[in-house]
Amino acid sequence: MSTLDIGLIGLGAMGGGIANSISSSNILLSIYDVNKKRLNLNSQTPNLNKTSPEEIITKCDVVLFCVPSSKEIDELLEKYNPKIGSTIIDLTSSDPRVTAKRAKILFETRNVYQLDAAMSGGAKGAAAGKLTLMVGGDKKVLQMNMQILSSFSERIFHIGDAGKGQLMKLFHNAVCHGNFLLLSEICIKGEQNGLNLEQMIEVFNCSNARSYISERRFPDHILSGTFDGKSTPSNLKKDLNLLDDLLQSNGEETYLSHSLRLLNKLDPLYENDDFMLIYPQLKELLDG
Repeated sequence: MSTLDIGLIGLGAMGGGIANSISSSNILLSIYDVNKKRLNLNSQTPNLNKTSPEEIITKCDVVLFCVPSSKEIDELLEKYNPKIGSTIIDLTSSDPRVTAKRAKILFETRNVYQLDAAMSGGAKGAAAGKLTLMVGGDKKVLQMNMQILSSFSERIFHIGDAGKGQLMKLFHNAVCHGNFLLLSEICIKGEQNGLNLEQMIEVFNCSNARSYISERRFPDHILSGTFDGKSTPSNLKKDLNLLDDLLQSNGEETYLSHSLRLLNKLDPLYENDDFMLIYPQLKELLDG
């Protein structure tokens, strides 16, 4: 059992699974979420103790944030001063420039360390303790926090200094989102030309065209008719726009314009629906 005071803020699809994985590792964890229903539900799990964001930030040795963006983290850190010498672990997919700036300020003003630990593996991976983490920050600080991170992850990569974990995640997501949108467009065009969607996916998966998107996303969430990928078009847009902005600010050519063009064709009314519904929405648009 951990002897550190550890807290987690954010119990959504990812945070709730992370909390349960930590609990299963017999680590005591203080938890908080703005959604009281989520908070009360998770607090019934052994080793999880519901409390306030102030208690977590000001008293815990390690504070994990699993919130929508860096905006929520910065708002809380402006309101409450973290414990001197503590470690902040940022699990969001955020702007690495903002993250690097925050890490510098936290260390200089409070002697507080920060790790950005961007995640891959989805809600199922979080609940099963099988996430992949891409970590930015001091490698020694990472080693000091391996027990807590390993409780919900099976692969942990140290990518570089502050912000580099989130930068890696942006490139990772650009590949995932780009593959999904490309495969969606190709399959829609295939259907328009008389091909069977299920057979197309089967052929791709027996050939060099296979990918995680064709092997898991399409069979599990589109062909099944469940459309339950547990993310949203707005999240895809956020990631692709952020990387596009970052690359362009560095004077680099961007290759994300086609993916963004497809996403921008969608009705904004459905931006918070499940992102697997992008397929039927694009199909309707392209058929029209």
